[in-house]
Amino acid sequence: KFICAVKQTPLITVPNCHWHKELTLIYKIQHMKNLFIAATMLLSVQFVSAQSADFKKDVIEMIKVSGTTANISAFLDPVMEQIPADKRADFKKDIDAIMPELYESTADTMMKYYTHDDVKKMIEFYNSPVGKKIQESTPKILKDQMKGMQEWQMQLQGILMKYMQ
Repeated sequence: KFICAVKQTPLITVPNCHWHKELTLIYKIQHMKNLFIAATMLLSVQFVSAQSADFKKDVIEMIKVSGTTANISAFLDPVMEQIPADKRADFKKDIDAIMPELYESTADTMMKYYTHDDVKKMIEFYNSPVGKKIQESTPKILKDQMKGMQEWQMQLQGILMKYMQ
């Protein structure tokens, strides 16, 4: 004698029990649900991944159009002057080779703080006349600030020495 797992019934004999068919049907339905859930999750992960890739692509574009590349160049120009003239081209190649990594890590950081819509609006802004003016003037401003910062750091160092003793 067998106990039917599907229904609360008394003992059922094998000849008149349809429990096997019912269990098979329940198993198939449950299996189909699981497959549907897995497929839905897979598609949503692919969709989110595609959105994330588009988002990252836009963030990297924003980094480039915002003038960040020019700002990095302004920072590297004094460093470049310290390199012997015959090695500067190779130095520049090495720097250019690692720039994509910098863009990727900067994009990852920015994606934590800005939405995709924010980034699209920033790209729109940096393509405007005022945005382009900022792109052009920021490297010049940074160079001018570097001179001032060096003087300020000297003053700061004097103050630190005063309190460190």
